[in-house]
Amino acid sequence: MELKLALRFMRGRRRSLVRFTSAVAIVGIAAGVASLIFAQALARGFQSEMQEKILANTPHISVFRQDGSKIANWEQISETIRQIDNVRAVFASDQEPVLLSGPDSANYAVVRVSNSNKSAGEVSVGAELAAKSGLKQEDKAEITTLENDSTPKTTAVRVSSLLNTGFFEYDSTWIIVSPDIFIKLFGNKEFLPSVLEISVGDIYESSATAAQIRKQTGGNFRVVDWQEANRPLFAALSLERRAALVIISLIIFVAVLNIATTLALLVNERRRDIAVLRTCGAMAKTIVAMFVIEGLILGLLGVISGILLGLSACLIANYFRLLNLSAEVYLLSYIPLRPAAIDVLTISIFTLVLCLIATIYPSIKAAGVKPLENLRDGA
Repeated sequence: MELKLALRFMRGRRRSLVRFTSAVAIVGIAAGVASLIFAQALARGFQSEMQEKILANTPHISVFRQDGSKIANWEQISETIRQIDNVRAVFASDQEPVLLSGPDSANYAVVRVSNSNKSAGEVSVGAELAAKSGLKQEDKAEITTLENDSTPKTTAVRVSSLLNTGFFEYDSTWIIVSPDIFIKLFGNKEFLPSVLEISVGDIYESSATAAQIRKQTGGNFRVVDWQEANRPLFAALSLERRAALVIISLIIFVAVLNIATTLALLVNERRRDIAVLRTCGAMAKTIVAMFVIEGLILGLLGVISGILLGLSACLIANYFRLLNLSAEVYLLSYIPLRPAAIDVLTISIFTLVLCLIATIYPSIKAAGVKPLENLRDGA
């Protein structure tokens, strides 16, 4: 009965002010919900892209000596680590700063090597670095190193391929080479790594795997998993996401206040109808339920409109690739929006709870309408 009465009141003739505040409330809630869905999809998309790029181009776990020296017995240590559960592969790696010279300019670069590079003579130059230096695939380039930390040494190499990770910081500085090229560049007798790069099966169990590796390698080594290495970055992204949630929630809060205003105006407008209902035996809880339902209907209309608007905005932005960024500033050139069902559900429930709270005071005021006084005044 309460639902029927609420729908009858909503369909009944209203003053223009009540209609206006109702429309403002629905539009405000829709705008707030849509903005929250868009903001959460943006934050989730940015964090996911960063995580994917980091995991695709850096090790899940890194093992290196506390003093930063080379690992002489790396093969023995690698074999020990491979016996640990969740470890999928172990690669010996090293990196050194160099100067890359091409037809256009000379640029700072970092040479990275791993024994996972099986092909002899391989030299992959980051796409952004190659563009700055004026290099293309199969071009000749010069890499300058410091021999004995003092004497410059220049080595001619051929660019086998261009490296395009989608991560500006990597593409603008990295040169990936095979172990034989690394030995040639730095004049070493053999390849001795400074880091052991470990790939794991379950990336979310990397912390536990790193703890097991620490027990096996002892106190002379430091073991860092990808979560620990990137904790400041992900903490900053999480803080930004929460801040956006709080700020945009204010839009919904203001819109919800319009529901309270609408119901208060409606109670004043329908005082005679409420008095008739009370005279006919309607209980106070019926009147309260009637206005609560009406407020929730307004909130539900706003939430549904907001969900449709927010998801549509995400689809359009992804389809036309609207969120293109400056890679030099944001590291990524494009961010896909990734709305999640859990975010949409949480935002919807949060909004409806606020709407429910906003209906309490006007509903209690409606239940307190005195039948005889209002019928006498309206007669």
